[in-house]
Amino acid sequence: MEHEGRSRSRWGGIVVLMVLVLLVVAGRYLLGRTIGDGGETMIRFGIPTGTVIDLRISAILSGFIAGSALGLSGLAFQVLLRNPLASPWVLGVSSGAGFGILLASWLAGLGGVWAVIGAWALWGAGLPAAAAGAIAAILVVGGVARRLGGFDPVGLVLCGVIVGAVFGAATMLVQHLVPNGVRGDIVAWMMGRIPELSPAWMLWGGAVMVVGIGLLGVLKSPQLDAACLTEDEARSVGVPIDALRRSLFVTGGLLAAVAVCMVGPIAFVGLLSPHAARLVVGPRHRLLVPASLLAGGGVLVFADAVRQLVDLGGGRLPVGVVTAMVGGPIFLALLLRGRAGS
Repeated sequence: MEHEGRSRSRWGGIVVLMVLVLLVVAGRYLLGRTIGDGGETMIRFGIPTGTVIDLRISAILSGFIAGSALGLSGLAFQVLLRNPLASPWVLGVSSGAGFGILLASWLAGLGGVWAVIGAWALWGAGLPAAAAGAIAAILVVGGVARRLGGFDPVGLVLCGVIVGAVFGAATMLVQHLVPNGVRGDIVAWMMGRIPELSPAWMLWGGAVMVVGIGLLGVLKSPQLDAACLTEDEARSVGVPIDALRRSLFVTGGLLAAVAVCMVGPIAFVGLLSPHAARLVVGPRHRLLVPASLLAGGGVLVFADAVRQLVDLGGGRLPVGVVTAMVGGPIFLALLLRGRAGS
């Protein structure tokens, strides 16, 4: 009876999470902007009409899909590393995807055959470039970790930190090489921004990918539960831990690449979303996977809604700044709580 009560409570947590996400989506819809005779104005409790509806719905879908991808990516890396403080940034995947897009943007401005390569890599909001950067980070981190003895969590983290630092330095080099007029756009993109109009194929493709991986995660939830144990314990219950880790590594990287293509390199969403989901539904991955998907989308849409309210005179804050300002203190609190608990 006690077990059944806990199970019903956790399913109730999924319902509560869905209601919260719907409230956040409704709030973002009502907090959009419109253009009038007097310039840019804010609508707080009105219903927009015309193409403004399409722009707001597109922005909500982009934010929710990208946030869901980051939530699932963060969960994949946390299971892979058996570390609740892991995220797509830890293994350098987000840095690699961002560098790929910036490198393609620089090549597109050089002319000649380099411009053709850069333009191809930037097709579809930079999906080939971001995927190439993320895959490069995965290959380098995975290759070095294998030389160090396999997919050991400590070795992966060390390799990821180094690869992320190298990609960060390369990104600054590209910023230095591009013309001044382009540099401002690059800086704005690196701070994260949710587009108000995304291609329909990208929204559909991202949604299918996120939902498909989420369903696969639910089907593989017993293996994910066992992967959080020690390696010997996981092997003792028949889990192919090496193959599972490789799958988590690649899947988490591809999800992070899709999110970078859609909204730029946004930090902390992949870290905080699985934690928020655990508080609601507990540690079992049968519910944690869909809860992380919902929490990631809700967190990013909520950050975009907050951004609509903050205007410091020079325009509204980039969404990546909002997530960093909120996520940074929460990350430190989680780190200190983990230290106190240990």
